[in-house]
This record gives sequence, C-alpha cells and structure tokens, in this order.
Amino acid sequence: MSRVIRAASAISGLTLLSRAFGLWRDGLMAAVLGAGPVSDTFFLAWALPNLMRRLLGEGALSASFVPAYTAAIKKGEAEARTLLSQVLGAVLLLLLPLVAVVVVASVVATALGWGEGDRTGLLLELNAVLFPYTIPICVTAMLAGALNTLAVFAMPAAVPIVLNVVWIAALYLVDPFGITTDEGVARFLAIALCLGGFAQLLFVVGPLQKRRALARPTLRWPARGTPAAAVFLTMAPTVLGMSLGQISTLLDQGMAYWLLKEGANTYLYLANRLLLFPHALTALAVVVAVFPKLASDATEVDRAGMRTTLGRAAAAMVFVTVPAAMGLFVLADDVVAGLFVRRNFDAQDAAATTLTLRCLLAGLPFLGLSQLYARAFYSVGDMRTPARVAAWLLLLNVALNAVLVAGFGCGTEGLAASTSFCAALNTAWLAARLRQHVPAAARRRDLWLRNCIATALMCTAIWWLRPAVEGDRVQLLLWRVALPITAGMVVYLLAHWLLRSEELGTLRRRKR
Repeated sequence: MSRVIRAASAISGLTLLSRAFGLWRDGLMAAVLGAGPVSDTFFLAWALPNLMRRLLGEGALSASFVPAYTAAIKKGEAEARTLLSQVLGAVLLLLLPLVAVVVVASVVATALGWGEGDRTGLLLELNAVLFPYTIPICVTAMLAGALNTLAVFAMPAAVPIVLNVVWIAALYLVDPFGITTDEGVARFLAIALCLGGFAQLLFVVGPLQKRRALARPTLRWPARGTPAAAVFLTMAPTVLGMSLGQISTLLDQGMAYWLLKEGANTYLYLANRLLLFPHALTALAVVVAVFPKLASDATEVDRAGMRTTLGRAAAAMVFVTVPAAMGLFVLADDVVAGLFVRRNFDAQDAAATTLTLRCLLAGLPFLGLSQLYARAFYSVGDMRTPARVAAWLLLLNVALNAVLVAGFGCGTEGLAASTSFCAALNTAWLAARLRQHVPAAARRRDLWLRNCIATALMCTAIWWLRPAVEGDRVQLLLWRVALPITAGMVVYLLAHWLLRSEELGTLRRRKR
C-alpha cells in the first residue's frame, strides 16, 4: 500500500501544477470571452473530443487495457509489446474513420449554410477543427496507462500541463495577432488545441521508447481469441459504466446550451473545472495509483488482499475528498471572484457559477468512490454491472434534469444537483453489488464520523479566518483563499491526530 500512496503523491503533485495552469487558463478564457454565446459554443465543441478521450482513452479502454497489459508483462516484454501494438492499431482503426466522418459532415453542413449567422454555424466550424484532437489524446491516454502499469506515474500526470501551456500561449497571442472578434478567438484557439494534442502525444512516447516498451501499431483488427481482441470485448460494456460522469456532464452542457439563457453553459463549464481541481488532486490520484494493484490482487483465490487494498483506498478517498469538497464549498464565493471576475465576466456571472459549483461539490466524495468501485469490478472481470448501473442512473439523471429545469425553473444549479445525487446513488449501488466478488469489509462508521468531526472543525477555522480585504484579485486570493486553506489543513490534520485516525497513521508511515 505504501507504493500506492507514493504513486498517488507523485500524481497529486504534478496534477496540482497542471490544475494551477488550468485555473490560469480558465481565468484568461473568462476575461477574453466572458459568459456569452461564443464561449458557450466553444466549451460545448470542446466537450465532444473530451468525451471521446474518456470513452476510448482514460476511461473504458484504459480499464480494459491495464489488467490485460499487466498480465502480458508477467509473460514477458515481447508479449506486452505485441498487445500494445495490436490495441494501438485497433484504436486507430476506430478513430480515423470516425474523425473523418465527423469532420466531413461538419464541413459539408457549414458549406450548405446550416446555422449560418448564429451559434450553430460556429459550433459546426469549431467541431470540424477540434474533433481531430480525439486521435492524439486517446492514443496518449492509452500510452499513459501503459506507463502507469510500468510504475511510471509522474510523466503521464504531467501530460495535461502541455496542453494548458499551449492554451495559455494562444490566449496571449490573440492581441499580437490582431484577432479582435470573439468568433476569431474561438477559431484560433481550436487550431492551437488540436496541435497541442500532438504535443501531448510526444510527451509519453519518449518514456515508453526509453524502456523499449513502445511498439508500432498493427493496423488491422485483432484476431479472435487474442488478448487484444479480449480488451475490446470487455471494453464494450465498460464504456457506459466508466463514463457516467462525463456523459452526464455532456448532457448537462447540451441542456444548458439549448434550454437555458446565454452564458449558462459557461457557468457549468467553469464550475466543473473548479470541481475537477480537488477531484484530480485527491480522488483521481488515488484511483489511478491503486488500479494496477487492484488488478494484481484480483488474481488471488480468496481476494482478501484485494479487499484490504480496496478498503484502504476507500478510506484514503474519504480522508481527502470530504475536506476538499467542504473547504471549497465555504470558499466558493471568493475563489470564483478571485479567478474569473474581470473584463467580460461580471459579478452576476460569478454568482451563478458559485451556486452551480456548490451543488456539484456535494457529490465530490461519491464521484471518487464510484470510480474506485467501478475499477474494482473491472479488475475482477465484471464489466457488465457498472454498465447496467450507469445506464439506469443516466436515464435518472436526464429525468431529474428535465424536472428541475422545465418543471421547477432551475438553472445550472439544478443540473449540478442532479449530477451529485446520481453520483451518490452510483456509489451506494456499486458498493452493494461489489460484495458478490470481494469479501465484505466491516462497516466503517468511525471513518465517516472522524472525518466529519475534523472537517467541521476545519470549516469553522476557514470561515473565521477570512479577513475583509480591499484590493485586487491577487490580494483576495492570498488573504481570503490561500491563508484560510492553509490554516484549515493544519486544523484538519491536528483534529485527526487528536482522534488517532488510522488514515493519518498511514500517511506518517509513508513519510518515514
């Protein structure tokens, strides 16, 4: 378990740097485009290739590929390279025609004048440029999974930094290049991001080549009965199960774009970006680091080791996600104001974004736990259960969205609340069904109780340590965000020390 904690620490550190660049980028986007029809359209177009990344890269394919690659490595380097070559070739065979169809369809629709003069036309243009990003980012995500299996975690975790740097540079180049319209900015950014995807691919190719693990893609579909073919057979039901959050987010963005007022999709996008900051540093780091260990433990006859690994990972998840969610909940007003309020993004936009963010934060711990439990199912070869659960919850999410938006007149906060509720239900459902494969663990009410006590003390300290500040955004973020967060972390850890928490003891052993 110490190896998992060490890997999670490395992932968290680099992810922190990546997310810092991401917040810088999002702040610039809010300043340049504000919350309006162009920003709404750009973020919706950007969501499509990112959904494909989750489906065929970091999500379903990775969940199927990592256990198979782990087994292939145990058989030898040649076996592992063959598997990587065949899976990589099959991914390209899937993506190249798909991207070509989408791009050609978007170009033809634009040429025929569909949506000319409104945001639908711009959406088609941006989609034609951004969707090819699917190819390099999906391949990058798969190669990153291979590196994680080889116990290389730092380099894959640093990959998003590359795109953030490209994005930020493009935003700063808008004025020198004489781009004066919002539509022109959106088109320029789309081209830059597509090129940035190939830069990310180069970032993971090098480490694999250095370890002689990289193989040229075999551009034909894997023969039936081969390990590569098995990866795609198991991936099919995994797609929905691994990607409930991303599919729900895309549906939310679509409903915000078409059913709510202009700017709604931007509010939802920025709130999701702020949610991903603590999620990536806490939950995602634990999930990525523990997945290879779960896949290895699943080969045991009694799976007692897997139960132990899963229990400790879940405890670590609760230990880091609950305070992260509640701390950001308390500081949401100041965080949104400090990061986004300038130029074209005003206080009214900030208020809507803050309310949406708080509704999303309610589901942060459950989002991480559901991803952990889903990977436990995949480790034991059960791909169907998470898919079935996700399918029902996806339908429930759409129904709740319709009721809250159309029935009660809610805005993006209704979409966010529905997402959080479904994440909590997903966690409870998967945890109950997981007992079919893994020995049940003892109930840990003490775990939640200790974390609730420590988190309550932390939030109290954060609230009382927010001084009144008059000045620029830097002063606001320093004194009303950074200072309370630092003090809150100290109070949280001190409370766990006084409560003699097992999770804190694990961290101390890791330090030694």
